[in-house]
Amino acid sequence: MTEEPKVSILLVDDEPANLLALEATLEALGQNLVKAASGKEALRHVLDRDFALILLDVQMPEMSGIDTAELIRARERSRRIPIIFLTATVKTTEMMFKGYSAGAVDYLMKPIVTEILRTKVEVFVELALARRKLQDEIAERTRIGAEIAKLNTALEQRNADLTAANADLETFAHSVSHDLRAPLRHIQGYISILEESASGKLTASERNHMTTIDHAARRMGQLIDDLLTFSRIGRTGVKKAKVDMTSLIRDCIVELQPDLAERNVAWNLQPLPEARGDYNLLRQVWINLLGNAVKYTRPRDPATIEIASAVADDEIVFYVRDNGVGFSMAYANKLFGVFQRLHNNSEFEGTGIGLANVRRIVQRHGGRTWAEGEEGCGATFYFTLPAV
Repeated sequence: MTEEPKVSILLVDDEPANLLALEATLEALGQNLVKAASGKEALRHVLDRDFALILLDVQMPEMSGIDTAELIRARERSRRIPIIFLTATVKTTEMMFKGYSAGAVDYLMKPIVTEILRTKVEVFVELALARRKLQDEIAERTRIGAEIAKLNTALEQRNADLTAANADLETFAHSVSHDLRAPLRHIQGYISILEESASGKLTASERNHMTTIDHAARRMGQLIDDLLTFSRIGRTGVKKAKVDMTSLIRDCIVELQPDLAERNVAWNLQPLPEARGDYNLLRQVWINLLGNAVKYTRPRDPATIEIASAVADDEIVFYVRDNGVGFSMAYANKLFGVFQRLHNNSEFEGTGIGLANVRRIVQRHGGRTWAEGEEGCGATFYFTLPAV
């Protein structure tokens, strides 16, 4: 249980009976009451701690209450402590002028009326507690401000590091694009020369070896292209605008026509809502998902591919469903990883980067990706975009 905050009140009077009376009157407020029998003792207390209020007797031997108040006001730390003078003599204009000049906020005549004293002191206690709370809030905000400044400095350094890393990645991508492609072009060029000049001299086994080398070189070239695409997606700015998804998918289907030659594919394209995103990046998403559906339905006749959507409260769910070879849900968590392939490479070509590109693009649009499937019974690939 948290203890209620308390403030200190200094009671100053050279008469012990008066101090006891003050203590008894104010005890109900539940604050720290500190007693002093002289002005000098009061000054010692003021040096050691802070007070919310000082009740100060005017008539004291050696050092009067007014003299004590002037010395309290002389110190920067204690000059703002409110002082209420207690006096048994008649208040004269001269006495009141001296008292207020010394920093008094009020005068009370003895004998003290208990309720009046307690009410006045309670006001100053509440003011002191409110001031302390405000000071604590200011200190906390200052601390938070310092933490934010520290975090901002760390973020600036992180951004500088990321900028440098992106520059290095750009250089690496340029090197990959030029330095790795050149040997592949040489391999494919020499294979073509050999096929033209020595085809008739090669045995069937040797021609198979040549074909294997050619396919491997082409696959390596495709892998380089896909890696560069994957790298660029992470650095490309997302330029969002309204996208007619139905029209975009029709264009993608036209682009996939070379893969549909001599295929019996039934397309079921449902009307789709408009989305907001980067047209070129979303086009890559659909090309990958539709291309996969075309590829993995190759053993089916007819192949059926459905494209539809569902609108939730704050997002649109798009999906591509096919009746292809499907996959085991035990491996569903691997589908969107780089180089993750669940099917035999000789049967279904690919580099295992397409779905990784899909996930990265969708995440950059603030969406999610997942898939459902069953071996031999087709698959459904989902992705979401924030609702327009």
